[in-house]
Formats: sequence, C-alpha cells, structure tokens
Amino acid sequence: MKKLLLALSTLVVTSSASTIVVSCSTKTKKQNIDSIERFLTAILHSKQNDQEPWTNDALEAELVNQKVDVAGGVSVKVSNEIKEGTFTNKQQSIVFIGNGTSKNIYKYSGSITLVYNFGGNKPAPKKKVTKEELTTTITGLKNFLDTIYFKSKNVVKNTFVSNANIPGTPAEGVVFKTVKVTILKSTESADPSIPKFTKFKLNGSIGIKDNDSEYYEFDDNVTEQDKAFICEGTIVDSVIIEDKVITKATESINNWIEAKNFNDYDDFKNKLLSQQKEILANEQIAIQNITNLAITENNANINSLYWTNQVSVNLKANAGYEFSKEVIENEQHKIKTDIKILKIESNPLKWHVLTSRDKKYIEPQFIQFNSAVNTSKIQKEYLTSQQITQEWNQENDKHQQKQFVESLNIFTGDDKDEKITKFVNTQYFTNTTAFNYGSQTSESLFKVDEILFFDKTQENLNKNIESVLGQTKSLNEFVSTSKALTKTTIKNTQNISYYVVFLTEDKDGNYKAANRTLNFLFQQVVMVD
Repeated sequence: MKKLLLALSTLVVTSSASTIVVSCSTKTKKQNIDSIERFLTAILHSKQNDQEPWTNDALEAELVNQKVDVAGGVSVKVSNEIKEGTFTNKQQSIVFIGNGTSKNIYKYSGSITLVYNFGGNKPAPKKKVTKEELTTTITGLKNFLDTIYFKSKNVVKNTFVSNANIPGTPAEGVVFKTVKVTILKSTESADPSIPKFTKFKLNGSIGIKDNDSEYYEFDDNVTEQDKAFICEGTIVDSVIIEDKVITKATESINNWIEAKNFNDYDDFKNKLLSQQKEILANEQIAIQNITNLAITENNANINSLYWTNQVSVNLKANAGYEFSKEVIENEQHKIKTDIKILKIESNPLKWHVLTSRDKKYIEPQFIQFNSAVNTSKIQKEYLTSQQITQEWNQENDKHQQKQFVESLNIFTGDDKDEKITKFVNTQYFTNTTAFNYGSQTSESLFKVDEILFFDKTQENLNKNIESVLGQTKSLNEFVSTSKALTKTTIKNTQNISYYVVFLTEDKDGNYKAANRTLNFLFQQVVMVD
C-alpha cells in the first residue's frame, strides 16, 4: 500500500511538474496600453458633446464600442477636478488601466494618463504692440510724408482722420487714434512753370483699431508719449506737362542714342540713367523705367557690326508736376526706340561639345536654335542671311546628318552604322543646322573654318571683339591682337558661355571674320563608342 501511495505520489508530482511546464510555454505577454496612446486620445476627443467632461461609465462603454477591448478589459478613472486648459477653456485628467493578465483574455496591461481638452478653444492671446514698433511706425510716417506730395488740402484732410490706417511702415493693428491737420504757409513763385508748395503739420496719437481691440493691445511699458507724433507734409499745386515737353524729350533721347553704339543693353541702360539730367534738360520730367523688349533685324542693317535692340523708355513727372490728359491718353510718355548693341547678353544659344577619347569636337552643327526664343531666332536669321549656315537637306536630312557624323570618326567597329543612326536621332540634332556641310564650294558661302572664343571675363572684352569683326587677317594676328581662344586652345567647355566670332579661310590662307559676335553656352556630351 505504501509503495502504491509512493508511486501515486511520484506520478502526481511528475504530472504537476509537467503541467507547470506546459503552462509556462503557452503564457502570452499582454501589450502595454500606452502603445495605443494615439487611438485613446482620438477616442477622448471624438466626444460629440465637447462642452462636458467624460464619466467613467460613458468612456468605458465608448472603449468597448470602438473595439479597444471587450467589456472589463480597460478601466478608466476620470478626474472630477476640471482645470483650465492650455489651449481650451477646460481640461480633464483621465487614467486608462489595462486589466489584462496571463489568466484572462483581455488585451492590454499597464496604465496611461491622458488629458481631455474640452469646452471650446480659448481666444487667442492679444498681440502686444511694442514701444519699438511704435517708433518704427512714426518713423515710417515721417519718411512717407517726406517723399509724397498731396494734390490738395481736401486730400490731406480726408487721408488723416481718426481710425484711418497709418501710411508708411505701421505696426500691425494700429491706426490714428487722434489726428489734427494744420495748414502752414505757402511758397509761391512768380514763374508759372514752378509749382506752388504748401506745408501742413500733423499731430496726434496712435491707437488700436476700433474693431481689433480683441486682438491687439499695447505692451505694458508703452506710455502715452510713445503713442504721440508730430510731423510735416507738403501739398503741391501741380504744373501740367504738355505734349510739347514730351516731344522734345523724345527727340533728345533719340538723338543721344543715334550718336552712340553700346556694348550691350545694360551698357545703354546704365548710361541713359546716369546721364538723363543732361539728356532731358528739363526739371519737370525724369526716367521712370527702361525695358528690354526684343532683338530685331532688317536687311538694311544686315552688314552692320551691331545688333538692333528695341527698348522702351518710360518717363515720369517729377514732384509738383503731372502729365496732361492728352499725354496720358496717347501714352506719349512711353517711348519705344531702337539701339545698336555689340553683344546680346541674354539667352545664349546652346552648343553641345562632343568628347571622345580625350578629343573634343567643337562643331557648329551642334548649335541649337530655339525659334520660340527671340534672341535665338534672330541670331539664326542673321547666320542664314549671311550664308554662314543653312538648313539640313530638306529631302533627306538624316542622311546628310549621318554623313556629317561619320566624317568626325567618332564611332568605329562593325556596328558603326547602327551607332551613327541611333545618334542622329537623339536630341543633339534637334533645332540644328548644317553650317554649309556638304554644300558645293561657292564664294558666296561662308564656311566656318575656325572660331574665335572670347572669355567674358577678359579685359577690354568689347574693344577686342569689335577689333576683329569683319576683318581679314592671319589666325595668329587675330589671336595676338584680340586675346581670343581657338578650337585648339580653348580648354573649358563645360557649362560656360563665350562670345564667338566665326572665321572662314580665303584662298590666300588668311581668315575673314564674320561681322557680328554671337552668344553661346557650351555643354559637354561624353560619347561612348
């Protein structure tokens, strides 16, 4: 009997140990409830009545409804102490407790405390208007009055009234609280061409706009003295500028332009602005702005060294003067005219430079002309009219392009033809021209045999370019006198622009330069054979 009991005892112990092992191996760790903090926060603030706090029962029911856990899985302890929120009128502290253990089916363990903000948003804090901002406001008002002339006393009195915006650089939210206009003495000349000036004084104080007192207030250290201002302005009885003044000014500008050639548009603009007093010779008007309109071309000017650049010069009336109704209606103060410039600065033509096996192929056939761009279109028209270039063979342009690429000896091997065919169908031949490749020899054609490249940073750039245009010299003479680079001496051809002059070789071995310079941007293309 004792042996049986002992055996049973051993069996029970063994069985009990086995049960414990199995129980440990199937035990699952519960997820901490703080891992769903964002979900719980969203549930808190989805309460339909956001003017009232949560109760324990209502929130626990909502957690079950939102399938956070089954009933009893999460307990809550809502605080009955309602505090003032940071951004809302009220806030409530709530503790979420996960009731999950190894002995139940609940999902979560641990606890987390969250804050429920409710009761509507607090009004935004009022923006403080500082003493420094008031100083800036008053300084801005004075600067405004120093630069602006008013046409009449009525305009002044209607501009400077209580609760009106303050001109200049006012601080946000401020207006004239009180303002008084006092008309001072006038200065009148016996000469009717000189305007009459009348000074006026402003004094008053700065305040917050009537409807904005909920949003703005003065800083605590701002005094009434800081809000006070006194300044002066000017009323002018304008003299009317008649059309004969504008006609004379237009003639003066055109005569000045006619006598000059300019390096480029900026050269013209800077000189006209700096010399306008001498050119206009009239205190009533000045130049308001100058605009670069377009490069134009005509056959009468085709052999000139200079490009024709259309510009607009707009005049303005000086203080104390104004244009007549006729001048404004007919836009006589807007002058369109042409200038002559040596260089086109804007929108350089794109020129692809091919590189292969340490060799560069700087061929004009890889210059791209974008007909949608004015400067590109005009430069192409010039090259065509001077017979420096022409379109690819219209009947079979790809055949001619293949012949040209083959002549460069870039591609080799049994699949050379396939490589060439593929290359001529790339973007590198888009909007290109033949530059007389394949054309029969003709004295009228300008075959590009050499090229002069002018670094845009070199000294005496304009003088050096001008010295070569249309000239016939040996290549060495061109290079030594102009400091230009050639196809063999140019080094940098990657994303850099140059002014360029094309040369053609004559029967005596000298070179004749084209009569204009063009603007190019080089971009290298690495060729893989």
